[in-house]
Amino acid sequence: MHFQQMLRRGRAPAESRGPFGGITTTVIATMLASVSVYLRSWAAYDRLSDSVGNTAYSIFSTEKDHFDFIIVGGGTAGAVAAYRLSEYYDVLLLEAGGEMNDFQLIPAMSLLMLNYPEVDWRHKTVPQRHSCFGSPKNRSHWSQGRGLGGTSNLNFLIHARGCPKDYDLWAQLTGDPSWGFEAVLPYFKKSENYIGRWADNGFHGVGGPMTLQEPDFIGVGEKWVQATVEMGWPRADINGNFTEGFDTTTYTMKDGRRSAAYGAWLDPLRNRLTLTIRKYAHVRKVLIDGQKRAYGVEYERHGTIKHAFAKKEIVLTAGTMNTAQILMLSGVGPRRHLRNIGVPLVKDLPVGLNLQDHLSVYLGPFFVNEPIKFSIGDDVINPSTIGRFIIQGKGALTSAGTQATGFFASKYAKAAGEGDWPDVQIIVCGVSAGENFPSEIARGFGMKKTLWQDYYEHAIGYHSFFLIVSGARPRARGYIRLKNTDPMSPTRIQPNYFDNEHDVKIMVEGIKTAVAIVEETLTFNEMGGRFTDKVLPGCEQYIFRSDEYWECYARIVSVSLHHIVGSATMGAEGSPGAVVDTQLRVVGVTGLRVMDASIMPRVPIGNTNAPAIMIAEKGTDMIISLWKGTRLGAPIGGDEEDEGRY
Repeated sequence: MHFQQMLRRGRAPAESRGPFGGITTTVIATMLASVSVYLRSWAAYDRLSDSVGNTAYSIFSTEKDHFDFIIVGGGTAGAVAAYRLSEYYDVLLLEAGGEMNDFQLIPAMSLLMLNYPEVDWRHKTVPQRHSCFGSPKNRSHWSQGRGLGGTSNLNFLIHARGCPKDYDLWAQLTGDPSWGFEAVLPYFKKSENYIGRWADNGFHGVGGPMTLQEPDFIGVGEKWVQATVEMGWPRADINGNFTEGFDTTTYTMKDGRRSAAYGAWLDPLRNRLTLTIRKYAHVRKVLIDGQKRAYGVEYERHGTIKHAFAKKEIVLTAGTMNTAQILMLSGVGPRRHLRNIGVPLVKDLPVGLNLQDHLSVYLGPFFVNEPIKFSIGDDVINPSTIGRFIIQGKGALTSAGTQATGFFASKYAKAAGEGDWPDVQIIVCGVSAGENFPSEIARGFGMKKTLWQDYYEHAIGYHSFFLIVSGARPRARGYIRLKNTDPMSPTRIQPNYFDNEHDVKIMVEGIKTAVAIVEETLTFNEMGGRFTDKVLPGCEQYIFRSDEYWECYARIVSVSLHHIVGSATMGAEGSPGAVVDTQLRVVGVTGLRVMDASIMPRVPIGNTNAPAIMIAEKGTDMIISLWKGTRLGAPIGGDEEDEGRY
């Protein structure tokens, strides 16, 4: 049995196929010292196996190239779309990466999986003028999952939909009430198999493909929730109809393992005859004819340029960055930009604009007198904890370190009459600064290693944790542009972080509030909770803990929360800012939809994995309703022409 099956099912294998047969807990512990070697070996084995299988198939038969639907991108939204559409139609799913690897099933390995080319697209922004000073050349690192399962393989498992007002704003901006919270709630619930304290409040689903539950180990999370209640906020279901509040985290998890796009939607379908999955298939462009109808895609796979054709529709689920790139390479984008790059124009649309993200600050260390028992090292990853995780799905390895989260409205939101619409998120990371912590967090988030080593050296070996403070409703708007016509080339990404004082002020208030929760509550006082007295390198000229100091801190220790949205914005009919309409159809191009985070007109206040799933659920429901009555494999035209066209 494959090691991945052992992890999923919770029993040891007699043997294991793949490059690491017969894995034991001792071997796993040894591998932690050389994750990069493991990932390279895993990817090389998977790519070779896929290439050999593809070659053998091509020798003995003609590879199929016509399908009802083609889905581009096997990440979060693509997995949902493949699951739903292949119930009724013949579907091709193209994914540029490979298989999910074994370590990605272990929540505690989340930080260690970031920023490796085998599993991460590793996007970089242009140098930022007002932020990210703690990153080389002031360039923010943007992780995006590469492989089946996408970013849901790389995230820290938090399931947080956002606030109802987020979706009511979508409805208002698009003029379509079907995107309001009450209307999209059934699509959130459709995907869920929720297990937890809020099961009976009417906001959660049961029996869906994706299990949602708390990890077995929540560390400092419960203490944090108690402290926030002391400060006057309620304990709230942050996936329900809340305004402000905090709670321990809900994970996309089953039996202690990561189980999101890959485990919930893709892995169960591997033998479904109506779904063809092609890994290592990098889509170069969508093929669009003279009548502006999308009819196929061009992609590169194992060194060969290939084409596939859709009888009904093509669905882009490649993520905010890659969807924008594919659209522009296909001739769908801003007229002037495409002309300057040398891409023939098909449709003049504002692709790449309205780019948004939750810029965040990693705040800490916070010291406590009591052990919190979570540090990436021997105290958590050892034969005992590994054995408990594999056999029972319990223990510290079930935690990604993100142990509580919540939202509150700043004084600025309240002054604007929006006290019921939070604009700050705080995430509790109950991870002590072990010996490897500074280098791992710097590597994972693309920051200066020397900065983190200098700043966190005094915390190594002591009980501590840190917080992530995020501006939940940013005003910054950026853009994505092509650098050239090479599909393998990175794009130019400009998020314009902190280009306005409002976002800076929100962050400073968020930082001060986070410190107060630790230092001004009985809950943490009893634990000896306190913020470090070490000054962040680069902020020595400011009075420690002054607003100026916190602003300096934020501008240095600022990283993406990887909640990037908006590059193919959904809008009202006739809106100059719309790339897709409220049916997710690309404006002016027939047979082409976008169904991922890029369509969000505003970033929700929460984490974006949950709304990306909702978008795919709602989008595929639209497609299935439209094509209802057409037979499997039927092309546009013929007997089904009246039923199946836009």
